[in-house]
Amino acid sequence: MELVTIGLVLAGLVLVFFGAALSVYATALLGCIMGAAGGYVLGPQLLGAFGAGGLPALAGVVLVGAALGAALAYVALSFATSVPAFVVGAYLGLYVITPIFTDGGLIKYLVMIVAGIAGAVVGFALTKVALTFVTAFVGATLASGAVGPGNLAAARDALSPDPILFDPLGTTTLLGADVPLFGALFVLGVLSQIGLFKLGWVTRLATVVPGLGRVLGRKGKEA
Repeated sequence: MELVTIGLVLAGLVLVFFGAALSVYATALLGCIMGAAGGYVLGPQLLGAFGAGGLPALAGVVLVGAALGAALAYVALSFATSVPAFVVGAYLGLYVITPIFTDGGLIKYLVMIVAGIAGAVVGFALTKVALTFVTAFVGATLASGAVGPGNLAAARDALSPDPILFDPLGTTTLLGADVPLFGALFVLGVLSQIGLFKLGWVTRLATVVPGLGRVLGRKGKEA
């Protein structure tokens, strides 16, 4: 489990600082992580329906989920980006926008859905912009430890999303001080990725690495 935690933190840091620059590869990594997480959380229920169980079977479901998530994300970049963009938009609507207008009630779910739809539209229409924010958000979530294997295990056992929900405005105790670690990583990630585009690093990469140009409207070997 410790190796899984380290792997998620490292994957999170890659997404935070280089997500949009890696284009389809970052989207595939997002799909892989989300697919594996979905397989891990829902695996026991799916296996139980077929009378199967055990660690090997669960590992198989996780690997299948990861492979399907990565493949679908790579094939349908804009659509794949809109899905996590919906999740991020809904999350921000529920935890950031809603508290400004209300203390709770049904209105918070309406705000969540509207924000999610807005995020999905941006994700589909402005893939590069959405990918910057989505990868920074998901990467910061993993790198800060806001969501880790323990949260996923709790969500699996409870069959509820509550254990993986967190306050993006909250703080994390680091070296004896309360630090807004998620928020800091998210902001640094967005600024870093915007800087990569402004400095032209992404454009140069798009001429060398196959697939990167799909976001920029360029082809891999085009000068």
